[in-house]
Amino acid sequence: MDGELTIRPAQPGDRPAMERICAHTWDDGDYIPEVWDLWLADRQGGLVVGELGQQVVALSKITFQPAGQVWLEGMRVDPDYRRQGIAGQFLRYSIEHVRQRGARVVRLGTSANNTTVHKLAAGAGMAHIASYVFWKADSLPGGSLPILLTSEQASQVSAFLRQSPILAHTHGLYHSCWSWQELSAGRARQLLETGRMAGHLGGDGTLSSQAIVELEEQGDVLWVGFADGNPPALIELATAVRAHAAQAGAKKLETMVPDVDWLRDALCAAGYGFGDWQSELWIFERWLSPASGDEHDR
Repeated sequence: MDGELTIRPAQPGDRPAMERICAHTWDDGDYIPEVWDLWLADRQGGLVVGELGQQVVALSKITFQPAGQVWLEGMRVDPDYRRQGIAGQFLRYSIEHVRQRGARVVRLGTSANNTTVHKLAAGAGMAHIASYVFWKADSLPGGSLPILLTSEQASQVSAFLRQSPILAHTHGLYHSCWSWQELSAGRARQLLETGRMAGHLGGDGTLSSQAIVELEEQGDVLWVGFADGNPPALIELATAVRAHAAQAGAKKLETMVPDVDWLRDALCAAGYGFGDWQSELWIFERWLSPASGDEHDR
């Protein structure tokens, strides 16, 4: 690599360079031009670019989540500058940057086929902790609706999550669109207060299945960020969530399903199946020590 890479905050004037770089990501385009302005406006996180001389050759997004969590995404390197160690510098910079700001854990997601990023993540001390597939379903107008749980059921929800085999399998994480964070007690309360928890109650009033349902800002897609429960109740709930999507004006539902056979079987029985992206998504994670000490895995 000729010259020294400079990593700096992105600016509005970097859009043409971003569009040039992202034109080479996938055959059907890249999502970053659509979210660029939102990312620039994120004052809590950071959108950074890398320069060689006066040329922007890379970019990446750093997003701070509650309780010291950080999600990394959108790392792109100009094809003419790949295999020069730029992506590795960006990842090391991001980890050190968030550690200095008090982050306790950092995560990212990448395709199971992206062995280059797997090696970069492992080299940066990140471990592969979970695998997901992208599934979707059509909304179901006129179907039976689920129960939207409220703060009055907070104790039931908390007990359910403490015993959840799915949360145990996913290291306590749930997804919101294409990012992952902990489903903590505090986060669960927020979801309850904003009507984003659906459930199925048994005949005795116990919570037999539960799901997180979040409508995208555009309103066309309802995301199912977590689902668990005994299979018959979960099938009923997952079907009712499709009706909830229709009532909310969404045309379809999308979800990332962990590699748990019985969960996939239940969702399949409720009308869910593979979306248009059929590779596995791997989640990598690294736990950080305070900035005053050495970093370590938990």
